[in-house]
Amino acid sequence: MNMPEPLFVGKNILHFTEIESTNNFASELVTKTNPSEGTAIISDFQTAGKGQIGRYWHSEAQKNLLVSFILYPKSITINEQFMLNIISALAVADVVSMYKESVSIKWPNDIYVANLKIAGILVQNSLRNTQIKSTVIGIGLNVNQVIFPDDLPNPTSLFLETGTNYDLGAIFRLVASRLEYYYLLLKSRNLALLRNTFENRLYLRDEWAWYIHDDEGKFEAKITGVEKSGKLMMYMRDGKIKSYAFREIRFMH
Repeated sequence: MNMPEPLFVGKNILHFTEIESTNNFASELVTKTNPSEGTAIISDFQTAGKGQIGRYWHSEAQKNLLVSFILYPKSITINEQFMLNIISALAVADVVSMYKESVSIKWPNDIYVANLKIAGILVQNSLRNTQIKSTVIGIGLNVNQVIFPDDLPNPTSLFLETGTNYDLGAIFRLVASRLEYYYLLLKSRNLALLRNTFENRLYLRDEWAWYIHDDEGKFEAKITGVEKSGKLMMYMRDGKIKSYAFREIRFMH
Protein backbone atom coordinates (compact mmCIF):
# COMPACT_ATOMS: atom_id res chain seq x y z
CA MET A 1 0.00 0.00 0.00
CA ASN A 2 1.43 3.36 -1.03
CA MET A 3 1.85 5.56 2.03
CA PRO A 4 2.93 9.07 1.08
CA GLU A 5 3.93 11.54 3.75
CA PRO A 6 0.81 13.49 4.77
CA LEU A 7 0.63 17.13 3.71
CA PHE A 8 -1.00 18.46 6.86
CA VAL A 9 -2.55 15.72 9.02
CA GLY A 10 -0.15 15.00 11.87
CA LYS A 11 2.37 17.65 10.80
CA ASN A 12 1.78 19.77 13.90
CA ILE A 13 2.15 17.50 16.97
CA LEU A 14 1.64 18.19 20.66
CA HIS A 15 3.12 15.23 22.56
CA PHE A 16 2.50 14.60 26.26
CA THR A 17 3.89 12.02 28.64
CA GLU A 18 0.58 12.00 30.49
CA ILE A 19 -2.73 13.75 29.92
CA GLU A 20 -6.31 13.33 31.08
CA SER A 21 -7.70 12.76 27.59
CA THR A 22 -6.34 13.66 24.16
CA ASN A 23 -9.89 14.36 22.96
CA ASN A 24 -10.59 16.69 25.88
CA PHE A 25 -7.34 18.57 25.34
CA ALA A 26 -7.98 18.88 21.59
CA SER A 27 -11.53 20.14 22.15
CA GLU A 28 -10.33 22.77 24.65
CA LEU A 29 -7.54 23.79 22.28
CA VAL A 30 -10.04 24.46 19.50
CA THR A 31 -12.17 26.68 21.74
CA LYS A 32 -9.23 28.70 23.08
CA THR A 33 -6.92 29.02 20.07
CA ASN A 34 -6.94 28.34 16.35
CA PRO A 35 -4.80 25.22 15.86
CA SER A 36 -3.87 24.37 12.30
CA GLU A 37 -5.91 21.70 10.56
CA GLY A 38 -4.46 18.26 11.10
CA THR A 39 -2.95 19.11 14.50
CA ALA A 40 -2.38 15.91 16.49
CA ILE A 41 -2.48 15.53 20.26
CA ILE A 42 -0.50 12.44 21.33
CA SER A 43 -0.09 11.09 24.84
CA ASP A 44 1.95 8.19 26.21
CA PHE A 45 -0.72 7.70 28.87
CA GLN A 46 -4.24 8.94 29.58
CA THR A 47 -5.58 9.26 33.13
CA ALA A 48 -9.17 9.51 31.87
CA GLY A 49 -9.21 8.12 28.36
CA LYS A 50 -12.63 8.23 26.71
CA GLY A 51 -14.42 5.52 24.76
CA GLN A 52 -17.90 5.41 23.31
CA ILE A 53 -20.93 6.13 25.56
CA GLY A 54 -18.66 7.60 28.22
CA ARG A 55 -16.77 4.35 28.66
CA TYR A 56 -13.19 4.41 29.91
CA TRP A 57 -10.48 3.62 27.37
CA HIS A 58 -7.75 1.53 28.98
CA SER A 59 -4.19 1.72 27.71
CA GLU A 60 -0.88 0.83 29.31
CA ALA A 61 1.65 3.67 29.28
CA GLN A 62 3.92 3.90 26.21
CA LYS A 63 2.45 0.74 24.67
CA ASN A 64 -0.26 1.99 22.34
CA LEU A 65 -1.18 4.83 20.00
CA LEU A 66 -3.35 7.42 21.76
CA VAL A 67 -3.98 10.35 19.44
CA SER A 68 -6.60 12.96 18.61
CA PHE A 69 -6.63 14.86 15.32
CA ILE A 70 -8.23 18.28 14.79
CA LEU A 71 -10.01 18.86 11.47
CA TYR A 72 -12.26 21.58 10.02
CA PRO A 73 -14.60 19.72 7.64
CA LYS A 74 -16.62 22.73 6.54
CA SER A 75 -17.52 21.11 3.22
CA ILE A 76 -19.91 18.65 4.86
CA THR A 77 -23.18 19.33 6.67
CA ILE A 78 -24.48 18.15 10.01
CA ASN A 79 -26.59 15.55 8.19
CA GLU A 80 -23.40 14.10 6.71
CA GLN A 81 -21.35 14.00 9.91
CA PHE A 82 -21.26 10.18 10.06
CA MET A 83 -18.84 10.44 7.14
CA LEU A 84 -16.22 11.48 9.71
CA ASN A 85 -16.72 8.17 11.51
CA ILE A 86 -16.37 6.44 8.16
CA ILE A 87 -13.06 8.03 7.15
CA SER A 88 -11.59 7.49 10.63
CA ALA A 89 -12.51 3.82 10.72
CA LEU A 90 -11.23 3.21 7.19
CA ALA A 91 -7.90 4.86 7.99
CA VAL A 92 -7.26 2.72 11.07
CA ALA A 93 -8.53 -0.45 9.38
CA ASP A 94 -6.13 0.13 6.48
CA VAL A 95 -3.15 0.41 8.84
CA VAL A 96 -4.05 -2.71 10.82
CA SER A 97 -4.56 -4.56 7.52
CA MET A 98 -0.90 -3.92 6.68
CA TYR A 99 0.05 -6.36 9.44
CA LYS A 100 -2.90 -8.72 9.76
CA GLU A 101 -5.72 -10.23 7.73
CA SER A 102 -9.40 -10.52 8.72
CA VAL A 103 -9.68 -6.84 9.70
CA SER A 104 -13.17 -5.37 9.83
CA ILE A 105 -15.06 -2.37 11.18
CA LYS A 106 -17.56 -3.10 13.92
CA TRP A 107 -20.26 -0.47 13.54
CA PRO A 108 -20.04 2.34 14.22
CA ASN A 109 -16.26 2.61 14.59
CA ASP A 110 -14.41 -0.15 16.41
CA ILE A 111 -11.70 -2.02 14.52
CA TYR A 112 -11.66 -5.80 14.82
CA VAL A 113 -9.19 -8.53 13.94
CA ALA A 114 -11.41 -11.58 13.50
CA ASN A 115 -13.59 -11.34 16.66
CA LEU A 116 -11.17 -9.30 18.77
CA LYS A 117 -11.11 -5.51 19.26
CA ILE A 118 -7.84 -3.83 18.40
CA ALA A 119 -8.90 -0.18 18.16
CA GLY A 120 -11.63 2.25 19.10
CA ILE A 121 -12.47 5.66 17.67
CA LEU A 122 -14.34 8.58 19.20
CA VAL A 123 -15.45 11.39 16.88
CA GLN A 124 -16.63 14.62 18.52
CA ASN A 125 -18.03 17.42 16.38
CA SER A 126 -18.53 21.07 17.24
CA LEU A 127 -21.54 22.39 15.34
CA ARG A 128 -22.52 25.86 14.13
CA ASN A 129 -25.96 26.16 12.53
CA THR A 130 -26.02 23.51 9.77
CA GLN A 131 -22.24 23.28 9.46
CA ILE A 132 -19.54 21.41 11.33
CA LYS A 133 -17.26 24.00 12.87
CA SER A 134 -14.56 21.55 13.94
CA THR A 135 -13.99 17.86 14.53
CA VAL A 136 -11.83 15.95 16.99
CA ILE A 137 -11.06 12.38 15.95
CA GLY A 138 -9.73 10.34 18.86
CA ILE A 139 -8.03 7.03 18.07
CA GLY A 140 -6.90 4.37 20.49
CA LEU A 141 -4.97 1.62 18.70
CA ASN A 142 -3.56 -1.27 20.72
CA VAL A 143 -0.02 -1.75 19.44
CA ASN A 144 2.45 -3.33 21.87
CA GLN A 145 0.29 -4.10 24.92
CA VAL A 146 0.29 -7.74 26.04
CA ILE A 147 -1.87 -7.90 29.18
CA PHE A 148 -5.31 -6.28 29.43
CA PRO A 149 -7.76 -5.90 32.34
CA ASP A 150 -10.14 -8.81 32.87
CA ASP A 151 -13.20 -6.59 32.41
CA LEU A 152 -12.35 -5.93 28.77
CA PRO A 153 -14.29 -8.60 26.88
CA ASN A 154 -12.19 -9.20 23.77
CA PRO A 155 -9.05 -7.04 23.42
CA THR A 156 -6.07 -7.70 21.20
CA SER A 157 -3.05 -5.75 19.92
CA LEU A 158 -0.69 -5.79 16.98
CA PHE A 159 1.89 -7.50 19.19
CA LEU A 160 -0.53 -10.22 20.30
CA GLU A 161 -1.54 -10.80 16.68
CA THR A 162 1.94 -10.83 15.13
CA GLY A 163 4.48 -11.33 17.92
CA THR A 164 6.30 -8.16 16.87
CA ASN A 165 6.95 -4.89 18.72
CA TYR A 166 6.25 -1.80 16.64
CA ASP A 167 7.56 1.75 16.65
CA LEU A 168 4.65 3.94 17.78
CA GLY A 169 5.93 6.90 15.77
CA ALA A 170 5.85 4.86 12.57
CA ILE A 171 2.32 3.62 13.31
CA PHE A 172 1.23 7.20 13.97
CA ARG A 173 2.58 8.37 10.60
CA LEU A 174 0.74 5.58 8.81
CA VAL A 175 -2.53 6.47 10.53
CA ALA A 176 -2.04 10.17 9.73
CA SER A 177 -1.34 9.37 6.09
CA ARG A 178 -4.44 7.22 5.66
CA LEU A 179 -6.65 9.66 7.53
CA GLU A 180 -5.51 12.47 5.24
CA TYR A 181 -6.13 10.26 2.19
CA TYR A 182 -9.74 9.59 3.18
CA TYR A 183 -10.31 13.14 4.42
CA LEU A 184 -9.30 14.53 1.02
CA LEU A 185 -11.71 12.10 -0.63
CA LEU A 186 -14.40 13.42 1.71
CA LYS A 187 -13.56 17.05 0.89
CA SER A 188 -13.84 16.14 -2.79
CA ARG A 189 -17.37 14.85 -2.08
CA ASN A 190 -16.67 11.19 -2.85
CA LEU A 191 -19.37 10.25 -0.35
CA ALA A 192 -20.79 7.21 -2.15
CA LEU A 193 -17.33 5.69 -2.65
CA LEU A 194 -16.47 6.18 1.02
CA ARG A 195 -19.76 4.75 2.24
CA ASN A 196 -19.49 1.72 -0.05
CA THR A 197 -15.92 1.06 1.08
CA PHE A 198 -17.02 1.30 4.71
CA GLU A 199 -19.99 -1.02 4.17
CA ASN A 200 -17.79 -3.62 2.46
CA ARG A 201 -15.60 -3.77 5.58
CA LEU A 202 -18.39 -4.04 8.15
CA TYR A 203 -18.02 -6.74 10.80
CA LEU A 204 -20.65 -9.50 10.32
CA ARG A 205 -22.01 -7.95 7.13
CA ASP A 206 -24.37 -10.35 5.32
CA GLU A 207 -24.01 -12.89 8.14
CA TRP A 208 -26.82 -14.05 10.39
CA ALA A 209 -26.02 -12.99 13.96
CA TRP A 210 -27.82 -12.26 17.22
CA TYR A 211 -28.42 -8.77 18.61
CA ILE A 212 -30.19 -7.27 21.60
CA HIS A 213 -32.60 -4.34 21.53
CA ASP A 214 -33.52 -2.86 24.91
CA ASP A 215 -37.24 -2.82 24.08
CA GLU A 216 -37.58 -5.58 21.49
CA GLY A 217 -35.26 -8.10 23.15
CA LYS A 218 -33.06 -10.57 21.30
CA PHE A 219 -33.32 -10.90 17.53
CA GLU A 220 -31.43 -12.44 14.61
CA ALA A 221 -30.54 -10.35 11.57
CA LYS A 222 -28.02 -9.61 8.83
CA ILE A 223 -26.22 -6.29 8.54
CA THR A 224 -26.75 -4.93 5.03
CA GLY A 225 -25.22 -1.45 5.24
CA VAL A 226 -25.59 2.00 6.76
CA GLU A 227 -27.94 4.88 6.06
CA LYS A 228 -26.56 8.34 5.32
CA SER A 229 -27.35 9.26 8.92
CA GLY A 230 -25.14 6.40 10.10
CA LYS A 231 -27.98 4.14 11.21
CA LEU A 232 -27.26 0.44 10.79
CA MET A 233 -29.51 -1.28 8.23
CA MET A 234 -30.47 -4.86 9.05
CA TYR A 235 -32.31 -7.59 7.18
CA MET A 236 -34.67 -9.37 9.55
CA ARG A 237 -35.80 -13.00 9.51
CA ASP A 238 -39.25 -11.90 8.37
CA GLY A 239 -37.75 -10.23 5.30
CA LYS A 240 -38.13 -6.66 6.54
CA ILE A 241 -35.34 -4.09 6.59
CA LYS A 242 -34.97 -2.19 9.84
CA SER A 243 -32.50 0.52 10.81
CA TYR A 244 -31.08 1.21 14.24
CA ALA A 245 -29.26 4.18 15.71
CA PHE A 246 -26.15 3.85 17.82
CA ARG A 247 -26.94 2.63 21.35
CA GLU A 248 -30.29 1.15 20.26
CA ILE A 249 -28.84 -2.33 19.76
CA ARG A 250 -25.95 -4.38 21.07
CA PHE A 251 -23.98 -7.13 19.41
CA MET A 252 -24.11 -10.53 21.11
CA HIS A 253 -20.90 -12.56 21.31
